[in-house]
Amino acid sequence: MNVAEFHQNIEQVWLKIEEQLEEQGCDVDCDTQGSVFTITFADRSQVVVNKQEPLLELWLASKAGGFHFAFKDNQWIANDGKLFWQCLEQACLTHGEQVSFS
Repeated sequence: MNVAEFHQNIEQVWLKIEEQLEEQGCDVDCDTQGSVFTITFADRSQVVVNKQEPLLELWLASKAGGFHFAFKDNQWIANDGKLFWQCLEQACLTHGEQVSFS
């Protein structure tokens, strides 16, 4: 994946996150500033998804922990084999919102 494809892929991820949260009626606010996408929950806690261009990685940080994902086999996967979408669902649940990104 080149840098342009990386940015396009991340933009699609961010769009899917925002669309699914809205469609499923989650009480959250989404904001994008530069390379950082933030989901703010009703209690003001946050999940942060950011792109790390130099590494071509997608990072996720929340109360549930921090994860680094690389794009392999057409999906974002952490070194320990965890999938981005599953980790994001767990992070949202930890912050009080049940959502499915499947």
